[in-house]
Amino acid sequence: MDKIKILVVSDSHGNNTNIRRVIEAESPFNILVHCGDVEGPRSVVAPEDAPFEVRVVRGNCDFGNSLPVEEVFKAGFFNVWVTHGDRYNVKYDERFEQLKRAAVERHADIVFFGHSHYAEIVNDAENRIVLVNPGSIGDPKISAGKPTYAIVEITEDYEILPIIKVLNNI
Repeated sequence: MDKIKILVVSDSHGNNTNIRRVIEAESPFNILVHCGDVEGPRSVVAPEDAPFEVRVVRGNCDFGNSLPVEEVFKAGFFNVWVTHGDRYNVKYDERFEQLKRAAVERHADIVFFGHSHYAEIVNDAENRIVLVNPGSIGDPKISAGKPTYAIVEITEDYEILPIIKVLNNI
C-alpha cells in the first residue's frame, strides 16, 4: 500500500478562503474530508474535477442542501467514518462515549468529526479507534481564535499518524 495523506477540515461556516488556503498549503494529498458546517454546497469545498477524493458531510448549520449526514469509506486498509458530531453530543461528552459506541457499530478505525470547534486527537486503545476533530477552519472560537485543521497520514506500514495544524499567514 502506498502512503495516504488526508486533509481534514470542519466548521468553515462560509469561510471558503481558508479552505482554499489550506488546500494550497497542504497539496498534494489524496483525500479531502470536510466534517460539516460548510454553509454552502459541496462545490465551495472543492471543484468536481479536483485532483483528490472529496468527502463532505452535513453539519447542524447546513440547511437546505443534499450533503449526507455521514460517510463511511476506506482509506487503504482502514475504515473511516465521517460525521459532524452534533448527533453524538461531542460538545458535552468529553470522553466521547456516544461517538465511540457509534464508531464501533460502524467498524470504524478512524473517526473524523467536528462541531465543537475544538481541535483534538484521541487514541482509543480499548476500541482501537483514532478520533480526530480538526477544530474550525473558518470560525475558531477556541484555539486562541486561530483556524485549525488536521493532516492524517497512513503509512506503508499501516500506521495512522494524525497531527493538528494551525492555519497561519501562509
